[in-house]
Amino acid sequence: MRRALTIIMTAALAIARPAQAQNHEVVALPLAAGPFAVACTNIAQDEAAIAASGAAPADFWEGREVGGRVRYITEVLAHPSSVVRYAAAVPDLREIYPRFAGETVEHVAIVCHPTPRDNPDADYVLPGAGGRVPRMQQAGAALRLISVSEYLEAFGVFLSPPVWSPAALPSVVFSHGLGGSPLGEGYINAMVGLASHGFIVGAVFHGDPRFSRIRIEDLSDFVYVLRDFDKFVEMELMRPVSLKALVDTLLAHPQLGPAIDPERIGGFGASMGGQAMANLLGARLTTSLGLACRQTVRDPRIKAAVGLVPYAGQTFLPAFCDDQNGADDVSRPYLAISGTADTTAPIKMVEQAIHRFGSSRYLVELQGVKHEFLPEHAGDVFTWTVTFLRAYLGDGGDPPSGAMSRLIRMASVAGGPADGLRVDVHVPISAGPNGTTVVEFHNEILDHYFIAASGFEVEQILSGAAGPGWRRTGQSFNAFSRIPFDSVTRVAPVCRFYGVPAGGPNSHFFTASPDECEAVKRAGGWYYEGIGFFAEPQGPDGRCPAGYLQVRRAYNQGWPRNDSNHRFTTSDSTWREMARHGWALEGVAWCARP
Repeated sequence: MRRALTIIMTAALAIARPAQAQNHEVVALPLAAGPFAVACTNIAQDEAAIAASGAAPADFWEGREVGGRVRYITEVLAHPSSVVRYAAAVPDLREIYPRFAGETVEHVAIVCHPTPRDNPDADYVLPGAGGRVPRMQQAGAALRLISVSEYLEAFGVFLSPPVWSPAALPSVVFSHGLGGSPLGEGYINAMVGLASHGFIVGAVFHGDPRFSRIRIEDLSDFVYVLRDFDKFVEMELMRPVSLKALVDTLLAHPQLGPAIDPERIGGFGASMGGQAMANLLGARLTTSLGLACRQTVRDPRIKAAVGLVPYAGQTFLPAFCDDQNGADDVSRPYLAISGTADTTAPIKMVEQAIHRFGSSRYLVELQGVKHEFLPEHAGDVFTWTVTFLRAYLGDGGDPPSGAMSRLIRMASVAGGPADGLRVDVHVPISAGPNGTTVVEFHNEILDHYFIAASGFEVEQILSGAAGPGWRRTGQSFNAFSRIPFDSVTRVAPVCRFYGVPAGGPNSHFFTASPDECEAVKRAGGWYYEGIGFFAEPQGPDGRCPAGYLQVRRAYNQGWPRNDSNHRFTTSDSTWREMARHGWALEGVAWCARP
């Protein structure tokens, strides 16, 4: 048996491609503004009312307490009937909404969107802050939305005759950080930047102090959080309530509704907004000091989300329940962008949560960055955000496959702080025609990995038919269940072997190499079980076709103890982690469609 294992390893090393090969290898140039002009909905302020109040404009935008009462933007709107505003219904659960259960809470939003280049509306200069709202909708006027023809012309597609109805675009629900507003701290610039790339971006004025007086600097203060924890939790819970209600409002809006593709809604949240996005995607929330775990409002219409310096709690109080186990229910793609020097939203807490997500999950680390967003960070944040959202939402000028190809090759962004992927796990959405999703399991008793390409076999393992200790790892990749009928796709059979427990390693082995398959058959000691599935083989240089992920093989070096096992992964971070645990990196095994 040891001789057989040695032959297998020799053959494997002979065909293995360079171990340093990786999916994410491209340093991307920072994205500039997109091809579209941008306009925003009316948010004009009554400056006389602001002056008479004795408060600053930002006090109303952020919901601060001034003069013994909490202010909100509804008090200073110059044209209330022209503003996007709505009442969010709070669930009637007094135990977690102690002050607002069963009530409705008014919210205001601003929406920025692509607009025709000849839009004559003037920019609106914000009072006090000096910022600008581009081409702001005039009071009582209709929104100037971009047409199908003008939208497609930005990508070199010209319709004849032109189609002047509004284009149905992907949208982004935008949630600012704790105590902020869409009009401050660079948020309006971020909204405009996203809109310039073809997204309709809607942002809520959360007015957090209406629910809790806690501030950013208090989040790492154990005593402060303990003292007002019930109000803090209610404020956290109000975020997903208001964001889901915003989606309802936008889709029901007489003009914006037809301009939004309901199948391509994404999210972006900063700090507490990043936590809210995880909640909307399925994460449960810590609702007591005893780490009680409760489901929040969720929104299945949000297909993918980005969190900038997202809050995932502190070591003394994780945001997503004990050991972040509330994150297990996240089932849609999420990208977190965190700073390594962030003490308010520590990256280790974000990483702990991200590892538990059941969806595609990415964590980009910004070296030396604290809980802040500075102009020099914009290139990294904006490029990662747009690339990710395009990959999972698509847009009219870029097929999702092309956008996904860029994401799976992107390693970092040039300029700005040093950045890189700390976690990258892509979970396939659909295997497509002739396809199958290969699911990975780990056995906690044997410390072995196994991949199953049959839905029946997956169910058998989950039911315990394969023995105790098997758990899904949350990783998978696409393959083919049979040879495709088209003449374009090039596939190879993946041989499946089993090292029988009687004198063998009680492990499976897979290879797409004909030479290696024959070598293992001749070596003896491994039972050939036939073709496990079909896969796209890598090229002579070890690379995969454009748009494909590399599936790479790692080996536990267990042959001296008759305990050989291999792991197959499309994740660079998993690849690096296996090397840290002493596994040999054997290179690219085959390729997989995302």
